[in-house]
Amino acid sequence: MPDRPRTWSAPVLVLGLVVLVAFGLRSHSARSTVAEGRQVGHVTAQERAATFRFDAASAPSDRALFLLAVSHARPEAQRLIGAVDGLVDVHFATTARGIAGTTQGIGTRYALTVNLVVVAQRYGQRGIDRTVLHELGHVIDFALVDPALHRQLDAGIPQGYGCEQAKMGGCADTRERFAESFAKWATRDIGVDLDLGYKVPPPGDLESWGAPLVPVA
Repeated sequence: MPDRPRTWSAPVLVLGLVVLVAFGLRSHSARSTVAEGRQVGHVTAQERAATFRFDAASAPSDRALFLLAVSHARPEAQRLIGAVDGLVDVHFATTARGIAGTTQGIGTRYALTVNLVVVAQRYGQRGIDRTVLHELGHVIDFALVDPALHRQLDAGIPQGYGCEQAKMGGCADTRERFAESFAKWATRDIGVDLDLGYKVPPPGDLESWGAPLVPVA
């Protein structure tokens, strides 16, 4: 049964950044591990009714920026997020050099970490939106997308060019290709002038690409 729609509201915030980060941020990185003991598509009613668990140490302003990113997603993407947000533990922390965020299956849950300060400084709210929705795309992929649908969606994503660092362009893993494309579909933003991600070309028709995801919620 489709999950009930969930509406996120987040206040408009001005983020003051006092830390200047010297290193370049070029790509997301997900430790792509499916949570143990979970079956694809099986999310209990109690889990669907729950929402994100934020690290107790996280600042209210950081939580608000995260939720603002979710609120910027198209309604169909929000319904998908609403089906899995009760499985997600959110952390805001420094990540390894060049990494914007990570997602990892731990037990039956998913730990999502965002380097919010660096992303906000480099790319502003648009970059926060892309990073948050990319990482949530991993959770949706792991929790809701069966292998056949994953292959179908991957076939609709152009292969890409080159092979940078053995993980970008034509070498990008299919999990990253999905998360990258989900974030583009969710925001209706193909990422022109946004140097953030795995250099995966967008599907030729975002609407058609994302259509098979809609009933999955």
